This record gives sequence, structure tokens and C-alpha cells, in this order.
Amino acid sequence: MVKSLDITSRDKRQKASSKLEFNNGSQKIQEKNIIKGRKLQQIEDELEKSSEKYQYLIKYAPTGIYEVDAHNRFRSVNEVMCKALGYSEKELLSMAPSSLLYPESRKRFQQRTHDILAGKAVDESVEYHVKTKNGSGLWVVMKVKFIQKNGVIDGALVIVHDVTERKRSERALLSAERKYRRLFETTQDGIMARNLEGRMINCNPAYAKMLGYTRKEIKSLSVRQLIPEKWHNQRDRVVKKVIETGHSVLFEREYRRKDGSVFPASVRTWRLTDGKGKAIGIWSIVREISLQKQQQKSLEEHAGVLEQIVQDREKRLKDNERLVAIGQTAGMVGHDLRNPLQALTGELYLAKTELASFPQGEGRSNLEESIHVIEEQILYMDKIVSDLQAFVQPIHIDKKPVGLQELLSAVIQTVTIPQNVTIKLENSGRSLQIRVDPHLIKRVLINLVTNAVQAMPSGGRLYVLAKVDSHGHVSISVEDTGVGIPDRLKSQIFTPLFTTKPRGQGFGLAVCKRVIEAHGGTICFESSEGKGTRFTLDFPAA
Repeated sequence: MVKSLDITSRDKRQKASSKLEFNNGSQKIQEKNIIKGRKLQQIEDELEKSSEKYQYLIKYAPTGIYEVDAHNRFRSVNEVMCKALGYSEKELLSMAPSSLLYPESRKRFQQRTHDILAGKAVDESVEYHVKTKNGSGLWVVMKVKFIQKNGVIDGALVIVHDVTERKRSERALLSAERKYRRLFETTQDGIMARNLEGRMINCNPAYAKMLGYTRKEIKSLSVRQLIPEKWHNQRDRVVKKVIETGHSVLFEREYRRKDGSVFPASVRTWRLTDGKGKAIGIWSIVREISLQKQQQKSLEEHAGVLEQIVQDREKRLKDNERLVAIGQTAGMVGHDLRNPLQALTGELYLAKTELASFPQGEGRSNLEESIHVIEEQILYMDKIVSDLQAFVQPIHIDKKPVGLQELLSAVIQTVTIPQNVTIKLENSGRSLQIRVDPHLIKRVLINLVTNAVQAMPSGGRLYVLAKVDSHGHVSISVEDTGVGIPDRLKSQIFTPLFTTKPRGQGFGLAVCKRVIEAHGGTICFESSEGKGTRFTLDFPAA
């Protein structure tokens, strides 16, 4: 009985204990659920806050940001994207991102999408050319972060950086580089860069061609191998100055070609630096100036010639002034001497007449010899007076028909020919008449024949030749085999007051030149010292 009561009591206690434990468990579960609910609410609150922050960051980020779904449609776009493209948010959300791409960029986008679907690795950053609403384009770099859901791509988050200005700068730089390269390759001036040791870094085709090498050959040569040794010190001084001052230097030097020939060049040299401004060498523009040097030399020669001409003109002017004074004096002297000479000529004629009545003998012979000498001197004095007057006075030409043979014979008869001189007269126009002033032309020929005779003090041969060509031009030559004219005196032969004779006045040939030129003809001469001289008169056709 007692045992039964104990069992019953124990059961009751166990039931009570179980009930208490159940109540306690339920309470704990309720408490856990409450805690869990609170945590879930907290997480949701945090998520909501994070989402708000995320949306705020996307909306007000300083760069373009947008999201696309798995079908490549906009999910969201921020204000920067709208402002950059010129569309409203609503307009963009109704568009596909690929529709904003230019054809080349769209093609790149499609290839990229294909690679992604094929499981290929692709770059996160991609550069595209994007259309804007107003028609202008933008260059952008897109960084893409793919969003996966349950292991499948569900969309992407894209950050867009506007690189239009950088792209323009790159294009401008590329254009400048192309222009520089075109200039570098096509200019006729040599361009080269060398390091501080004088070794070639680079050169253009013109520089290599200028020196006769290929560009490959010239890169293995130092600058000292390309310039004569006398320019080595100059090169060192120039490099030092350029490196130390940073200023360009313009100078001239010579270069040696591959074939050994040397040419002058004008060189301008600058300092060559690395990206940090450190001097690593020099670069130069080289221009060959052979032609300029030749022109400079020619100009200097011309300047010398002009200076000589000026000096000659000044001397001639002074000589002319002197000749005018001499001429005026000579004119007066000639006029004053003419009357006494005529008187002497008359008296000499009377003396010769009276002498004819003298008996033959030594006394008469001596008188005849003296009269002959006096007669020669009177003739010489008369020639001097005539030359003086002819030089001073204007030449008046009175042309008349004159037989050529008659003219030459009269000249030969007038001049006394020494016995040690043989004379030969040739006339191809023996029956020809020429229109000249007979008195003046006779004087010219007498002067030339007299000079020829005097040029042969030891004897020789005298040739007087007359020729007529098919056009009627007449030339008369007086040639001797005498002492000739030295080369140093040839330029002065026709100069007034110039003479090589002890008793000459230097008017004879000057007067001859004036007379022949007044007839429209020319007078010239050829002479070899010790072999003789030939004077030639040329007359135009009648």
C-alpha cells in the first residue's frame, strides 16, 4: 500500500516536473524568437540604411554610374550619367545601353558580351565611344562589376569615367607626333641626336644621305669620325656650353663624307634631356652650305672687282682731268709751234733749192746730209703737233671714196723704211674703193707703220696686208717681227700719254683708236714679246 502511494507520488512529481520543464522551454523559445525577430529587424534596418547610402552614393557620385539587368537594360542611372549624355533619367531607363554606342564601339561591346557568355576572361575596364543627345560624342572608360545570383549573371554595375579631353589630347599629341615624324623623315636638313660621348642615338635620312652613309652605318660612328680633326676642339666646347647653359648654339663646321670629301655646314645644337630634365646628350640640325659659301666667295670677288672698278673710274676721272689740262696746254703749244714749223719747212725748201746750184763736193754732201736730218726732225715735230691737235680737237670725219691700193702705196712712200727692214704689201682688194676720211686714215696707217719700223731696231720684216670678205668688210693689218709688247703693258697700249719710247708722247695709238672708232670700225692687236706685233683695222662694209 505504501509502495503504491510512493509510485503515485513519484508520478505526480514527474508530471509536475515535466510540465515545469515544458513551460520553461516554451518560454525560452519565445525569448529566442523575440531575440531573432529583433536581430532580423536590426539587419533589415541596417540593410535599409546601407541601401539608402548606396543609392545616395550612386546618385551623387562625381562620376557616371548605372546598373543593367541580365538582358542589358538599364535598371538605374545616376545624375552624372544623365547630365553627361543629355537625357533625363526616364529617357535613359527606356533605352538599351548598346543603342548609345557608335558602330565601332557597339561591335566591341557585342564581342565582349559574346566572350562573357562563352566563359572567357575579359577586362574590367573598357573604352567606348558614346553618343549624346545633342549629337556630340564622348569617349568613356567603363569599369564593369558583374552581379551574380545563384551562380548566374544577373546584371552588372558599371562605373563610367569621361576621358574625352584625354582622348583629344592624345589625338593632338599623335597628330603632332605624325607631323614631327613627317618633318623628321622628309626635311632636306639633317637632324640627329647624340649622347654625351658622341655616339648616335638617332638621325633622319637626310643626315645620313648628306654624309653618304646608310642610317645603319652612321649609327655605329662617333661624331669625331665624321668631322675633320681641326673641328674636334670646337665640338667639345659647343657641347660643354650647351649642356651647362641649356641654350642653343649656332655655328659652322666641316663634315667629312664617306668618300672622303669635305663640305661646310651650318649647325644649330640643343640640349637633349630625359623625362626628368637630366641632360643625356645633344641634338642638332645640320644644313650643308656649300652653295652659300660659293655664293659668298663670288660676292666677295665681285665686291673686289667693283672696288677695283671704282678705283679705276676714280683714276680715269683724275686722268681725264689731267688730260683736259694737258690737252688745253697741248692745243696752245701745237698752235704756237705750227707757224714756226711752216716757216722752217719753207726755209728748208729754199735751202735745198739753193744747194742744188752748189758744185759737187764734200761740202755739198755734208750740207745735203744736214738738210735731210733737219727735214726728218721737222716731219717728226709736225707729227707731234698733229697728234696733239688730233687728241685735243673733236674728230670730224669727211668720208670720200678712196682706192685701197692708192692709200696703201701713199703710206709706204711717206714712211722712211731702213735698209735692214724688208717690206711686203699684199692687197686682195686691189681695185676696191673704200669710203673713209683719206687724210685721217693715212695718218693712222703712217703711225702704225712708223711704230712697226721703230720696233725693229736691228731689222726685220714688215707686212702690210689688206683683205676684203664677201660682205664687203675691209681689214688692214700692219705686222712686224720686232721686240713685241710685254704682257704687263698690253692693257695700257691705247692709254693717252702712255709710251715705251724714249722720245714718244703717248698720243699716237690713242689718236688712232679715236679715228678708227669714229669711222665705225675697230682696232685691235696681237703681240708676243720677242716675236713681234700685229695691229688690225676692221672697217664696216661701205
